[in-house]
Amino acid sequence: MELTATLSKIRNELFYGSSNYTKNQPDLFVPHHFKMLAPSQVDSFVETLKESIKDEQEILLYFHLPFCFSECFFCNSFPLKVDKEIQQNYLQHLLKEIEFFSEYGLFEGKKAKCIYFGGGTPTSFSNGDLKLVIDKIRSSIELSENCNITSEAHPLTISSEKRIAELAEIGINRISIGCQTFDPEILIHCNRSNTPAQIQQIVTTAQKHGLAINIDMMTGLPGQTIASVRTDLEILEKIRPNAVEYIRHEIVNPLVVKLYKARPDLIVEDDTLFEMVYITQEWMENLGYEQNGRFSDDKQWGYRYHWLNEMPIIAFGSRTRSYTKTICYDKHEDLSTYNRMIGKGILPIGRYIPLTKRERMYRTLMLGLQLKSGLDTNHFQGMYGECALDVFGQLLAKLSDFGCITQDSDSIRLTRYGAYFVEDVCDAVIDAALKDESVDLVRGSHSGGHRYPAVTQ
Repeated sequence: MELTATLSKIRNELFYGSSNYTKNQPDLFVPHHFKMLAPSQVDSFVETLKESIKDEQEILLYFHLPFCFSECFFCNSFPLKVDKEIQQNYLQHLLKEIEFFSEYGLFEGKKAKCIYFGGGTPTSFSNGDLKLVIDKIRSSIELSENCNITSEAHPLTISSEKRIAELAEIGINRISIGCQTFDPEILIHCNRSNTPAQIQQIVTTAQKHGLAINIDMMTGLPGQTIASVRTDLEILEKIRPNAVEYIRHEIVNPLVVKLYKARPDLIVEDDTLFEMVYITQEWMENLGYEQNGRFSDDKQWGYRYHWLNEMPIIAFGSRTRSYTKTICYDKHEDLSTYNRMIGKGILPIGRYIPLTKRERMYRTLMLGLQLKSGLDTNHFQGMYGECALDVFGQLLAKLSDFGCITQDSDSIRLTRYGAYFVEDVCDAVIDAALKDESVDLVRGSHSGGHRYPAVTQ
């Protein structure tokens, strides 16, 4: 790979590599501002939450189903082991949580624009279980026209046409499957397996039954090479899913840390990782695949597109994070605590952040930059009564010097290479927001995991 002057500057002065990168995008995360919420404070907090979305006509709904058959080494969501009894108990409490939100009046005057089932592996639950949740949603809140309903899925759980057809019948119209790579040796290192033939069959079957399908892929996996990345792209080009998302491996899972300590030769060097990111992003651009940094509409990733436009996210289930324009809050992570509070008739909200004006402005910038149209500076001025160019002058000058952003009288947008390295731009925005407050603050991972200096290069 031959580096231009701009790429050299991004590589040498912006790129966060494998050891300092954290998967914080698409949203701003400032965990040091969390305030604990006692059960006795939940009712008053809900009133504040209702006030924060009172002018919103549409919202996004997220449902967390945190169970998997096994833990993949690249995973940063730390799922629970599949257990039918525990899952059914969790499902009943999840349904009850939806009822609580409805009884509080949080859905009044609102429509659900998109619904997203994440995990874990949502399809470790039966289609009948997922239907119970969708039916409960429909009875609690009106769905917007053409509401996008996505479920993440492990390829092994949707190998039959009957399973996929039933998913379509219950209302799911989009599936997102995690492949990460097709290289069999790398998959072994990650405690994972999937073949191109399996994925091709799933994509073909899903599209036959009217479901759009996304494939998640990764760069920087243990032992990954440029050659294996190029082979993955060749396979994807033949499979042709409706959407592809490429993200960088974030080293937070203790399983992969243990692997790297035993096999440091499997750590991808930063120069190689930089080239992997470039190659995959160029490929996606050439094939018309959109992701963070160049979303132009909601056709490929409705949930993400509307999130970036600051549509509120109300999340259900343990260890979930919700956002409105002024509040970020988390549910209790511990499953027994979550279930116990639901059983006592209390929403299991454990902590929250009332976003300051400064943090809200940084969030608006970070989300806006991930859209192809960029940050609308006139809209920003109208929201905050301040000029974005004045508020973020030093940060924008730095990103402009890197060749990552361009600006005119109406917008601040990522350049082509800024979009390629959008994850680094987002980390830079978060770092600037933290340093704006205190030089001692450091970026933490969105997952709640932590960095492992012992495995860095």
